[in-house]
Amino acid sequence: MRASWRGIAGFTLAMVMGCVLGGAGFGTGTGAERGPLSTEVLQAKPLAPAEDVVPSDPFLASNGLTPPVSQYTGPMFILSHEWPTEALPAMKDPPWQQAIGGGAINTQNALAYVAALKQYVSANARLLLLDYAHWDAAKARWYNEPWLGSAREGIHGTYPGGQFGPSVFPGTGLKAIFDTHVVTYYDERAAYSLYKVWGAKAMTPDLKTENFQFEEGSVIVKAAVFVADDPVAQKDWWPVTDGAALWPIYRGIPEQWPGSPAVLKSYVMQFDIIVKDRVASPKTGWVFGTLVYDRKAAGDAWDKMIPLGAMWGNDPGVDSSQKNPPPLQETWINPAAPKYATETLGWGGRLAGPNDGARNDIEVGKKEMENRADSSCMSCHGPAEWQPAQHRQVSFLLPSYENSQPGAPPYKTCPKGKPGDGEICSPAPGSAEWMRWFQDRLGSEAQDADSGSVAADYDMVFTFKTLPMWWKATDGKDAAMPFALRTLRHGTEGPAQFNEYNGAPLKVIPGAGTPGVPKGIHW
Repeated sequence: MRASWRGIAGFTLAMVMGCVLGGAGFGTGTGAERGPLSTEVLQAKPLAPAEDVVPSDPFLASNGLTPPVSQYTGPMFILSHEWPTEALPAMKDPPWQQAIGGGAINTQNALAYVAALKQYVSANARLLLLDYAHWDAAKARWYNEPWLGSAREGIHGTYPGGQFGPSVFPGTGLKAIFDTHVVTYYDERAAYSLYKVWGAKAMTPDLKTENFQFEEGSVIVKAAVFVADDPVAQKDWWPVTDGAALWPIYRGIPEQWPGSPAVLKSYVMQFDIIVKDRVASPKTGWVFGTLVYDRKAAGDAWDKMIPLGAMWGNDPGVDSSQKNPPPLQETWINPAAPKYATETLGWGGRLAGPNDGARNDIEVGKKEMENRADSSCMSCHGPAEWQPAQHRQVSFLLPSYENSQPGAPPYKTCPKGKPGDGEICSPAPGSAEWMRWFQDRLGSEAQDADSGSVAADYDMVFTFKTLPMWWKATDGKDAAMPFALRTLRHGTEGPAQFNEYNGAPLKVIPGAGTPGVPKGIHW
């Protein structure tokens, strides 16, 4: 079905697992026996192929598919969209600033900063992780973005991310190809920007730079879950997942061709926390922190989410393509992080988690480079901008060349310049064009400042997902489907040619995913 692809791109979000196993089936944690959980098809009628249409309801919670009660009886996802209509009072001496003495973050104090961030969100995150039956996003004052309902599954509200295989994680015991799925939450302070842009009804966004700017102290979180593609191997497919929070999601299994939905076992393996903090990070205004699951850590599944690292700038003065580049000064990586999580770091060791797609197949000139680090958390979020007249984000998330052909990927593909190509045509690492993605800018400054774009303050969910979906559903009905979400993995007839999370190309080997073709052909 799919072949050698190597990554996905990152962003920030909060949501962690919540349902625990009730007996052998998924339930609400009561311990009642519900029969064995399997990946049998739970709905007799397969999903119809995705149509070239976006539902017109911005507050649609999910794709509408509900698992049978014989297999899942826990809570379903409820979209939290009663965003605050006024800014909160200014935050005084937040705990993450207290942790570093109220100054700038650096490579020596970053661990304390990230630990304070984790503690700040722990009450809500632990509830989500360990007691989903009692999770109430509205009560917790955590909120979601609009317009993604058709992409979300119904149990936890996740939407598809990327796909990875053993070649990305050598020496870790990975036995399967797996997909990732993500969901994002904005805290009360951050959600005010959702209201400023979308208003109460989310039908006529007010596209001004000032509206996209998040209030100081805004916190946005993202959880990423990993699920094996093999329908008969939904557990014991990777030792690093042992003991991780188990999250049932209702999705089609990619190995089924076409797939029908099933309750799948996914594991919460990454949890991102970002905060608007101009004091700690005066050059960009943001600090990005990433937690990853470490089975060897002490405590419960939330305690075992340890810092992978932090990032507060792109280190524009460090050319990591050099043989012996100087050390990074705006990224800190935890030396105690588990091995699997360090194998997907970004360019030159800049921060990127295993879900973030910072390593991709690229082509520079005529030279193919497989699994090459070409991104990072902040370089991926840096192009968050919206051109109101053209209804699009001008620069792609990853270093690339613009492709303005209607219905085509937003970047030029190599080697033939066709959508089925397996590589991104990339500038040379360290070149001036490449370094456009690795600059330090405030969130009020667009990466393509001369294009008339509105800067979205490092929130690429706005410009890469929700605004394209809004435009397609309203005034842009004749436009192509939004690129990031055009090939949703929920029972479509053909292979996904692009990573749904960051848009990077997937290589499709003819015959892969069909009976008689070994799964190893993918990677």
